[in-house]
Amino acid sequence: MLTATSDGLSEIIDRSRGNIAKMSKLTRGAIDALKPHEKNDVWLWDSELPGFGVRVQPSGRRLYVVRYKVKDANRTQRKMVLCRYQDAAPEKARGMAREVFQAVARGEDPAAERAPEKKPKPTVTVEDLFTGYVTNLRDKGKASAEVVEYALLKGGKNAADALGRTKHPAAVTSADVVSYVARFYREGHRGAADKARGYIQAAYNWALRSANDYTTLVRRDWGITMNPATSVAKDHGAIKERNRNLNADEIRQLWQACDDHTAGFTEGTEVCIRMMLACGQRVQETLRLCGRELDLDAATWTLPAAKTKGKKRDHTIPLPAIIVPHLRALKDKHGDGTLFPARPGSAHATLRDISVAHAVARWLAMDGVEMEKFQTRDLRRSWKSRAHDAGIDRFTRDLIQQHAKNDTGSKNYDRANYLPQMTEAMEKWSAWLEACVYPTTAPVALIAYVPNSVNNGGHLTN
Repeated sequence: MLTATSDGLSEIIDRSRGNIAKMSKLTRGAIDALKPHEKNDVWLWDSELPGFGVRVQPSGRRLYVVRYKVKDANRTQRKMVLCRYQDAAPEKARGMAREVFQAVARGEDPAAERAPEKKPKPTVTVEDLFTGYVTNLRDKGKASAEVVEYALLKGGKNAADALGRTKHPAAVTSADVVSYVARFYREGHRGAADKARGYIQAAYNWALRSANDYTTLVRRDWGITMNPATSVAKDHGAIKERNRNLNADEIRQLWQACDDHTAGFTEGTEVCIRMMLACGQRVQETLRLCGRELDLDAATWTLPAAKTKGKKRDHTIPLPAIIVPHLRALKDKHGDGTLFPARPGSAHATLRDISVAHAVARWLAMDGVEMEKFQTRDLRRSWKSRAHDAGIDRFTRDLIQQHAKNDTGSKNYDRANYLPQMTEAMEKWSAWLEACVYPTTAPVALIAYVPNSVNNGGHLTN
């Protein structure tokens, strides 16, 4: 639509774009008189040289521009910025515009030539590879999937961001991996550095294998032929062998802190700690416990094969009598579902092992708590060590804790039912544990305590 304006310029409103266009000879006065529109661009086209003009943006910024049509089948229109208004007088800008139009007349496309070459986006990225690896871990039911996802993709110092989330996996070099893990090492986190290297190496190894896995119908070529983390040396001294295990006095102190609620633990944390001391299972297996897996009348906990480390067969654990009332209270509260739900608003379905570890660390730091530091996984080691003190043989302890059977006979031929033997052992352990944590109420025959070293604990005679 063409209208008359107060400044005498003819005005055209492009309704499809909302831009306002005017025509006049481009002079300093005419350009300075242009007022920006609050929302749309204002264009002033030169009446002497068609296609040469000024663009005024809502911000007030003024630019010399040209527009022309390319000599192709579609007569494509181009718009190109020549320079800023303050960088050239109208006559000089008009001369620049003529040079552009002469180039167009020769069959050239100045706007296209000036535009930077767009690099094609990689068909696969580091983020894709790491996501595929984590998905594979989840599909296999690996308990480590959450920890690996945090380290590779979601943590504050995740590997994807450090290596280049949108970079092609093949573009990652060993130097990139070294630079990333060295940050942890310099900060004094030697173990974290080696774990970070290990997670990257495992992800790339999986990608190399999965791309050539003939047993799967769908394979993805990740575009890599080598693992950048393989040549990064493993720090063999980073992960130290842990020997920490709680003696009888320490077990009593921890159990009673759960009893009198002085440790500041939540109900779930209290029962989780008691479960690990009573049953000796892995912390993640304990936290994923569901009410339907318990038969409290028979005092058994049956771990489905999918939740076990080996994932080959169900694992039934006889429950010590001392833990049954605590589990009954949780089951009455939560039913057949998860007995250790996460707090409301959490992104996770169950209480996390790191939350239990932090709770223990806070308790150990309290005034009046005199105990050597320990981690939640040390409770499993404590069970193994103190169950010996209770008189349980190593073979039965291994059965209860699902430790691997490496000999051919055990792996391939032994299908005996050891539940009665395990039940008898757990009854013995329950009596020892009750005498340990409640010495004043335990039978006299169970109270005689023979002390040993702090780390080797002690045993109760019966």
